[in-house]
Amino acid sequence: MNTEQKSSSGDLELLELLEQTSLSDEVSSVKKGRFEKLKFNLSKSSHAYGEFMRKAPMLGYSLRRIIYAFITLYIAMAVVYVMLRIVTTDAAFISDINLEKAHIIYGDERYLKLISDRTRMFGVSGSMTSQVLRYLSNITPLWPKKVVINPGIDPDTAQLTGETVTKWFYLGVFMNGSSGGTQLSLVQDAFKRSIPVSFKVGGISVLLSYLIGVPLGILSAKNKEKSVDSAINGTSLIISAIPALVLISLLYKLSIYVFGSGGTYSDLTVVQKVWPILGVMLLVMPMVIVNTRRYVVDEMTSDYTKFALSKGLSTQYVFYVHIFRNAGIRLVKTLPEIFVLTLFGSSILVEQHWSIDGMSKFILKGVANKDTFVVLGYIFVSASAGVFSSLVGDLLLATLDPRIKLTK
Repeated sequence: MNTEQKSSSGDLELLELLEQTSLSDEVSSVKKGRFEKLKFNLSKSSHAYGEFMRKAPMLGYSLRRIIYAFITLYIAMAVVYVMLRIVTTDAAFISDINLEKAHIIYGDERYLKLISDRTRMFGVSGSMTSQVLRYLSNITPLWPKKVVINPGIDPDTAQLTGETVTKWFYLGVFMNGSSGGTQLSLVQDAFKRSIPVSFKVGGISVLLSYLIGVPLGILSAKNKEKSVDSAINGTSLIISAIPALVLISLLYKLSIYVFGSGGTYSDLTVVQKVWPILGVMLLVMPMVIVNTRRYVVDEMTSDYTKFALSKGLSTQYVFYVHIFRNAGIRLVKTLPEIFVLTLFGSSILVEQHWSIDGMSKFILKGVANKDTFVVLGYIFVSASAGVFSSLVGDLLLATLDPRIKLTK
């Protein structure tokens, strides 16, 4: 009987072992099947991506560049947000309140409640991680967001009040009324009013800089190492060597004290508005002249130019058909980038001196007042414009030069 029980027990153990082995093999088979399916889908996606790049290389290249650029931009925005919040003191939230008149003592219960209410109003409450994720979500125009405009705190319920609206893109509100806009007003609304002004001044300046600078650069290159070249190139280098602040300040004082021009942009006549445009041109045009000269000289000394001349082609034909065309392609690529650099960089000094209602006031006043959303908004808008300008430059280069292949 004991022998039969042992035999039966052994059979049961063997049966259980076989069942476990069978189940394990079945699980392994399922996992293997899923892995093979995943591998097949990845291979299929890779093949589809390759076909897409071959059929629409510019579109594929553009999408890839935009995705990579904005991943980098969002990481940078997160880092800048954290750094700004670290250096932002309580004074930035209560700049419009006189604590002494309100009989509020620093550090007491009323003070702490005031700071808590203000951070909720400005949308900077909660943990640092939640703040960063909330801001990155707000500046991503891919899904609608519920935001509160004209926010306030109900004194009875201590609840956040205001008008809840749906927005696809949201840059936050002004924390300080001295940063270029009314406190609690939308940053993006203020940007909408100022960007066209900066665009007009910067756009006219860049256009004139190229219309005048490119011919001067060509003239300098065609007379390389002659007196004309020395005069044009030397003057450009001298202007570039003068600190921008000194250069614009001298031009500003010259326009007022010598030519009797107005001190602010709103007071200038149509003719006098040439002064701020000239100021931006002095910052941009030397670079255009030097780049044009360098590109043309590079093409003039290349092997294909020497070969064309040795075949008996005229100097004028070789220059305008080959040299200028190839140099012009490189110049066209720099145009979008220089325009954005002028709009958000070079024009800052000019706008400040002539009190132009452009974008420069936001970055200068925003940094001075530690106005988080103004500074972040300016960085995001300027960096995004820089990303797209760089992409436009690459696409122009690929369009004009058939030797450039975006799929490589």
